[in-house]
Amino acid sequence: MEKSKLKIILSPKMGFCFGVKKSVNLAKDTIKKRKNDVYMLGSIINNPQVIEYFKKRGAKIVNNLGEVPEESVIITRAHGISPLLLHQAYQKRLSVIDTTCPYVKKVQEIAGYLYKNGYFIVIFGDKKHPEILSVLDLIQNNALVVSSFYEIEKIKQQKKIGFISQTTKNIYDFKKLLPALLNKTEELRIFNTICKATIERQKSTLELAKKVDVMIVIGGKESANTSRLAEICKKQGVKTYHIETENQIKYEWFHPDDRIGITSGASTPNWVTNKVINKLKKEYF
Repeated sequence: MEKSKLKIILSPKMGFCFGVKKSVNLAKDTIKKRKNDVYMLGSIINNPQVIEYFKKRGAKIVNNLGEVPEESVIITRAHGISPLLLHQAYQKRLSVIDTTCPYVKKVQEIAGYLYKNGYFIVIFGDKKHPEILSVLDLIQNNALVVSSFYEIEKIKQQKKIGFISQTTKNIYDFKKLLPALLNKTEELRIFNTICKATIERQKSTLELAKKVDVMIVIGGKESANTSRLAEICKKQGVKTYHIETENQIKYEWFHPDDRIGITSGASTPNWVTNKVINKLKKEYF
């Protein structure tokens, strides 16, 4: 391969978003202060390299509060914590470090408002995503979570509907569902709860995918926002590879004159992205 002809083009929107940066920094500060008695209730963000970073510094990852000794420190996920778990944590006299993303908190507030005011709530999201689960728990599961037009078609006529979204969903797909909802009610309240950083990242990724031959999307395989970026690229017909680390890059993906676009999810740290870029430059240029 004539390495010198390859060209790398970076998306202008990469690295931690505001919410993730806030959550990670809060966790770092907590571990420095308390060290040996810090527990994380699940993955603070969906990036395995970041989780490994915290584990090496003493944080213990648990799946439920039963694994946490009384009077310890528990760090919540950036995706939010359910009111029930929060209550249980306080009952165990745990010090709760709430790293919930401000945009996720906004979704919770709006869902609570709609619930109290008698709206039939429709949420555009992934049914098993931690963010959605925290919202559903808050409103006692009084919502319908949808991911497609066909699910909305099955909704019976409602007096009034409130429509919100998981913060990491695709803004274009969100808008496509609006006409179907209008046919189901006389009153439709729409709250665009997709975070601004997600929308900007999706737009910049879409524009980049139109200009290159290969797209590399960097981030955790469990990360909803990263997977969404990969979907956007694939819909443009460009060869797309979703990877977590530089070790997953394969020589056969590229041709001598390829333009390689690189983007990353909102939970992907810059040091992971830089390792991918450095390997490409070292081995293929």
